[in-house]
Amino acid sequence: MNSLADEREEDSMPIAKPVTTTGETVLQPCSSSKRNLKRQKIHKESKANLKKQKETELFLSIKREKEDSCCYGCEEATGNSLDTIFVKGFQHLRPRDEIKNELSNIFGSCGKVIRVFVPMQCGTCVPLGFAFIDYSNGEDDALKLNGTYMGGRKLEVKMATDSAEYYGFVNFTGCDLCRGPGKRKLRARKPLDVDKICYKNLADKAHSKT
Repeated sequence: MNSLADEREEDSMPIAKPVTTTGETVLQPCSSSKRNLKRQKIHKESKANLKKQKETELFLSIKREKEDSCCYGCEEATGNSLDTIFVKGFQHLRPRDEIKNELSNIFGSCGKVIRVFVPMQCGTCVPLGFAFIDYSNGEDDALKLNGTYMGGRKLEVKMATDSAEYYGFVNFTGCDLCRGPGKRKLRARKPLDVDKICYKNLADKAHSKT
């Protein structure tokens, strides 16, 4: 009885149908096989997309960490020119963004500020105590703010080319992102390829695990 039932069950299952092409007999997949293959393909694509998403999230996390801790990790790091304004004298033992926002508010009264760069020590993220400001116009009026106060501290304002800091930072160690530029000219620096550096870090980590 069991063998007869098994035979009937086998007869009811879909089978691959023979198809003759150019004199050769080829088995054509049945509909259930096609559905299975489609499911397997979708599953593989989902796994690949998930892996790619995780790699992207890891990359962005490393990139943000590098940019946040490097003096030259921000967009404002490059751009010093003959028209750049130099400012120092403010309280620098506070977050970089806080100093940048306050300088933007004060110097924004003189014209349209297009760039404020507050150099900091890599790793510790402690501002170095000076900043560079660029205008689309208003440099002459900005110089009139020399001797004014910001947070109870007297500001020194002058053209950046008249400051030693324009040509290099003293006691600046740098990090693996900026390669420890030391006294290199800030205005001569090229923008950092942060993406390339982060991808290299990811590749090094993956290689170390193998």
